[in-house]
Amino acid sequence: MYDIAKLIHLVAGIVWMGGMTFMLLALRPATLALMEAQPRARLMGEVWRRFFAIVLVAVAALFFSGSHLYTAAFKASKLASGVGSVPLGWNLMLVLGITMMLIFGHIYFAGFRKFKRAVAAGEWPVAAKAAGQIHKLVLANFVLGWVAIAAVRLVR
Repeated sequence: MYDIAKLIHLVAGIVWMGGMTFMLLALRPATLALMEAQPRARLMGEVWRRFFAIVLVAVAALFFSGSHLYTAAFKASKLASGVGSVPLGWNLMLVLGITMMLIFGHIYFAGFRKFKRAVAAGEWPVAAKAAGQIHKLVLANFVLGWVAIAAVRLVR
């Protein structure tokens, strides 16, 4: 079960981080360079609708697989040494991962909702402002994701 949880955790992280990489480094710059505001907003709305649904699944998978991995390692440490512990990098990843999940929750339940309403109403300046906020929060999550990956691999 531990290896399956580890695989699920890795795949969910790759999906989320890979999606953010694509959006931030390829899709957004290309749409800004080639598209007018209204068609760009409609396209990004459709892209985000699909991507955010995938991220919801990835977040759930990360939370449950990470919880399993963390508690299994803690219990194994306690059984072996009498003291339960996990590496410091794991604790850092836990804090950063929960922070990322909370940021994503804000993106999805506040920012994306505001963006969709603005696009549906044809309020393009409001949609552009909401899109800018989503971009900043996705960028923050992208940075936090790399810090979390570095922490779990480099901090013992």
